[in-house]
Amino acid sequence: MTNTARRPELTGRFRPRLSLEPLRSHSFRLLFAGQAVSEFGNAFQLVALPLLVYQVGGDARQLGLVVAAYGVCRLAATPLGGMLADRWGAWRVMLISDIGRMLLTAVLAGVAARGIGDFVNIGLLAAGVGLCAGLFQPAAWAITPRLLPPDQLQAGNSLSNTVNFAAGLAGPGLAGLVVVFVDPAAALAVDALTFALSAACLVAIGRQLPDAPLKGPVDAPGPRSFVSLLRESPLLRNVLVVTAIANLTMGGMSRVGLPALASQDFAAGAIGLGALLSAFTGGCLVGGLVTAGLTNLRHRGATAMSAGLVMAVAVALIPFTGLAGAMAMLLVAGAASTMTNVLIITVVQKGTAPALLGRVMAAIMFCALGLFPLSVAAAGVVVTELGSRSVFVATGLLLLCAFAFGLSRQEIRSR
Repeated sequence: MTNTARRPELTGRFRPRLSLEPLRSHSFRLLFAGQAVSEFGNAFQLVALPLLVYQVGGDARQLGLVVAAYGVCRLAATPLGGMLADRWGAWRVMLISDIGRMLLTAVLAGVAARGIGDFVNIGLLAAGVGLCAGLFQPAAWAITPRLLPPDQLQAGNSLSNTVNFAAGLAGPGLAGLVVVFVDPAAALAVDALTFALSAACLVAIGRQLPDAPLKGPVDAPGPRSFVSLLRESPLLRNVLVVTAIANLTMGGMSRVGLPALASQDFAAGAIGLGALLSAFTGGCLVGGLVTAGLTNLRHRGATAMSAGLVMAVAVALIPFTGLAGAMAMLLVAGAASTMTNVLIITVVQKGTAPALLGRVMAAIMFCALGLFPLSVAAAGVVVTELGSRSVFVATGLLLLCAFAFGLSRQEIRSR
């Protein structure tokens, strides 16, 4: 980490297309394919699980408990996933997670097909899937530096984010067709199959990984434990603070504020909500393309925080621009969000010792997800008492504070 303050500037070349350089690595291609297939399958579970709960006689309250069980277990397993990735290796943790999710989802599909399930065992199976998902993500972030040289990390992270959002955009529509014309069991079977394919890709990666040289961070710090790294690294501490503040209201804004805005303020109903969500996802795709088109970027941290400030302004303007304007603002916010995430993750990957990377990624993920229940609950109160516009204004202001703080920290802006 440099201690010399310099004026942030972009020295990279912008290419208005996705850089495919990381795909020259056979191992990264396998990781890329496995992640894309798995993310596509997740959309099938997202659509099928609510219908399965209703199919066995559940109601909205029970569905909420099932989803909460998944979310709480995913969050609880995230720190463990980071620790196990550092101790056993990210590849092993990812493989165990995929196999676990494949088996649990296959059981869910069987329960749906035979009509033998009830609310309790569906909730337990969903909780198990959540546990495996929590183990998986820190390891997935930690393995990329082992597969790519440092100068390709940013493009690799951009590719991963872009394909995940593309799969998330296409998956729900296809999943809906499967559920409507077949049944939830078929959709869950597709999800289980995608986990099997992802696991097969990981098995193929494992055949090459032991003999592959460690291509990880070249400027990694020296601490031997996560606690010592947290104590000695202002960069990590500041990134965690920015992540926590930025996510304090984002969950409530997207899950509570947007539905209320679409149905009440814009009177656009489900179609309007779908358009708003699609605009944000489309923006995330654009952000991935833009970020991959920036090469030799000198100050990733400053660029990430600047993109975050743009996102803050766009979010605050959403409720004041009408449905079309809100879609445009969400497009901008999605692009800026992906740029911020990819650049900061790249900075942290390049600045963290490989032996600690799993725990560091888990800490960032925990800060991003840990405040979600509070965010959703608070947003519900604010919408009820003050209206949906207040949620967007408050979110924009908190984002401004978070990223302005990050930009003021030399440890972030100089990286």
